[in-house]
Amino acid sequence: MTAPFTVLKEESGLRLDRFLARRLKKRSRSEIQRLIAEGSVFLRGRSAKAASRIVPGETVSLRYPRCEEPPCPHASLPVLHEDESLLAISKPAGILCHPTDRTVLNTVTAILRRQFPGTALRLAHRLDRDTSGVLLLAKSAEAAKRLQRDFLRRRVQKEYLAIVRGRAPFQKIDVALPIGREGLGIHVRQIVGTGSPAQTEFECLQASPSASLLLARPRTGRLHQIRVHLAFLGLPLLNERLYGEDGGKLFLAELASARKEGAPRQMLHARRLIIDHPMNGRRLSIEAPVPDDFRAVLKEHGLDS
Repeated sequence: MTAPFTVLKEESGLRLDRFLARRLKKRSRSEIQRLIAEGSVFLRGRSAKAASRIVPGETVSLRYPRCEEPPCPHASLPVLHEDESLLAISKPAGILCHPTDRTVLNTVTAILRRQFPGTALRLAHRLDRDTSGVLLLAKSAEAAKRLQRDFLRRRVQKEYLAIVRGRAPFQKIDVALPIGREGLGIHVRQIVGTGSPAQTEFECLQASPSASLLLARPRTGRLHQIRVHLAFLGLPLLNERLYGEDGGKLFLAELASARKEGAPRQMLHARRLIIDHPMNGRRLSIEAPVPDDFRAVLKEHGLDS
């Protein structure tokens, strides 16, 4: 397997081994130096040295044997809607949408390839690994192009259910705060205050002393948007691991407590997508049933599922 890493502006001039140590959080410095010494790291088209200096925009490639994957627990995925142009499935929590360098079998695209042999399916959007709910795919390049256009133009209506820590102090609130990448920390982590405009509407459906059930309507599609805005409000998702400790200016609790709340994963469910059909223009509402683990957490916190 080959894993490419693009050098960012703020990483300019770093030694290659230090650059990889920042990017590969689960590998020690000695492991990284061993990979470089074995000729598994490539820079500018050839195997590199640990002391090589990197510049922004170039690519560092790491080659290594693929790890053994556990068997995929899903033989197929529930179909919510299917026609000649579209397929909508109910994505379970715990699986990626598409393959990575470490995970191939336990992904939506791999499962659907086995479930629908010979059908070319294209993801119209994505959900986080631990988010369940409606996931839409196109069966043709033209349908995919039109869906992506509608997502970009904000013509797709999205509704999520979120179980958050604590009692929400509002009935409805509209959060319009820009979101951008944090920087040199965790590569995918986002923060409020810089970056692209982002808007999320939240409505409190039910609340108890320990948790609240919110309906979230993201009006834009930034990475981790709902999670980042909730953390900023001081209402992180139950079992939120990326934005749980210091994800927002108003959030004071500790990450450790999030893992003691009985939630098996981050409590976010993509309940509904409302779209104009890409080929015939017909208005289409697709809803995914609330999964059992989500209902169990609602019950645990005294919320009517």
